[in-house]
Amino acid sequence: MHRRSFLAMGGAALMSPLALGQIESVSPRVPLRWKDGKKWVYSITYDEGPQELLNHAVPIHRKYGIPGHVALVSSQIGIPRNVPGSSYHGMMILNKEEIAGLAKEGWGFSCHSLTHCGVTDENAQDEVVKAKKVLEDAIAQPISIFTVPGTNDGHPPAMKVAAQAGYKAILTIYDRVNLQSSDLMSLGRVPLHTRYPGPFFSEYDPYKRIHQAIELGGWIVDYCHCPMPDKPIHEAKDCTTQELEERFQKIKEIGGDDVWLADPNQVVDWLVSNTENRKP
Repeated sequence: MHRRSFLAMGGAALMSPLALGQIESVSPRVPLRWKDGKKWVYSITYDEGPQELLNHAVPIHRKYGIPGHVALVSSQIGIPRNVPGSSYHGMMILNKEEIAGLAKEGWGFSCHSLTHCGVTDENAQDEVVKAKKVLEDAIAQPISIFTVPGTNDGHPPAMKVAAQAGYKAILTIYDRVNLQSSDLMSLGRVPLHTRYPGPFFSEYDPYKRIHQAIELGGWIVDYCHCPMPDKPIHEAKDCTTQELEERFQKIKEIGGDDVWLADPNQVVDWLVSNTENRKP
C-alpha cells in the first residue's frame, strides 16, 4: 500500500489492538521523584577517612554545598592507618572530635569493617557485626550503613549478617546508578578516580553517569579516598582535588535545582520511610 493510501485510511486504524498495546507497553516509565520533588540524587563517599580530607576535600565541599560521607574502619579512629600494603597505610585517621565536627556540617559515616582485612563467612561476625558496635562506641554516633572493604568478594558474606547487625544498607563497589527500587543491601558506587589500569586504561570523566542518573531518576554515589592537589595518591583509587572540584561543578551546573545533594544516610532513611516508592 502506498503511503498516501495508508494515511487516507487513517494509518493507525489499520493497526491491531495488540500492536497498539505493544507500542504502549514499551513507553518509558516516568521516573519517580525523590525528597522535596527532586528528580535525581548525588552523594559522595570517602573510604578510610584520612585527616588530609580536612585540608583538601572539605573546603571544596563547603564551597559547593555538597555534604560528604566517610566510610571508617572501626578499630582505626584517631590513629595511623594500619593496613600494610595499602597506598594509605600510615596516614593519620580522623579522630572523634574531627568526626563530630564534620557531622555538624552535614557529613555522614558508615562502617568499613573492623580491620579492613576483607569480609569472609568465617570473620563476618567480627568484621561486620562487631565492627558496627565498635565504631558506634568510638565516635558516639549511630551507624546504619556497611561499606564493603577491599573487593566485592566481601559483599555476599556481609549480606548474610548485615540485617542481624542492624544495618539498613550496604555500599559496594559495583559501578552503577541506584534506583528507588534498588536493593538497599546492594547499592552501587561510582569510582571517582584519575585513571584505571589495563586493559581499558579509562581516564577521569567529570560527567560520569550524570545523564544516566537524570534519565532514570537515579542516585549516584561517588567514591574515592583522599583527593590531593595535582597528583592522586593512587591514580586507580583516587582523584585529585582539581578533578573533585570539576566533578562538583558539573553536578551543580547540570543538576541545578533538580538534584538532591545528600549524604547516603539521608537517602537510605528517606527510602526506608517511603517504601511505597520502592516497588519495581
